[in-house]
Amino acid sequence: MKSPDKEKAMIILFANQKGGVGKSTLAVLFSNFAVQKRKRKVKVFDMDFQQSLYNKYLNSDLLENEKLYEVELSSIPGFKSIRKRASQDPRILTVIDLAGRMDDDNLVPVLKESELIICPFCYDEYSVTSTFEFCYVVKKVNPDSRIILIPNRVKTSVKYETMESVNQALGQFGELTSPVSDRIDFQRLTTSYTPESLVPILDPIFNKLFDDHIEADQPWETETT
Repeated sequence: MKSPDKEKAMIILFANQKGGVGKSTLAVLFSNFAVQKRKRKVKVFDMDFQQSLYNKYLNSDLLENEKLYEVELSSIPGFKSIRKRASQDPRILTVIDLAGRMDDDNLVPVLKESELIICPFCYDEYSVTSTFEFCYVVKKVNPDSRIILIPNRVKTSVKYETMESVNQALGQFGELTSPVSDRIDFQRLTTSYTPESLVPILDPIFNKLFDDHIEADQPWETETT
């Protein structure tokens, strides 16, 4: 087992310049999974202007649910402080829900220093175009970045004629996961609870992320919480 002080902190960014693609929802689901299924300690920072992730955390706190992890509000310029805090104990996964924007110079260190960038997107034309632009900028800023693209809110009743070509094109920037269908169950999600109906959809995706990109970089023994 490697010593934590010799390892680099793992910062996981949920990001896309297009809003409404499910960044905050997937960040919560991933964080829940990391604590409950992979027994990892997690710290979450909400940088999104809508603060939806932080509000879920507050609502869960009001209901006196068991806290799986702490959620803090932050801003893009606050990344330097987050990076410093993360380096103090690399065993803790740092998850950031990033605001949907690309017009801030302070984004450069965020994109350069995040070990994993998880980018949800939808198959509508505007979302796809925005996702291409986002991935292009990320690769220009950080050519070695690891981007995981998650097709999200996919409607099972709709035939997406351009899905294959979109997947091939986006695959040039990163790794595509299996699609996540649009379900009413997501509305019941909290920072303390993941609906059981979502488990068979999301567990395979998150397990692969851990096996290929997280535990491979951080081969420490897990801890029970």
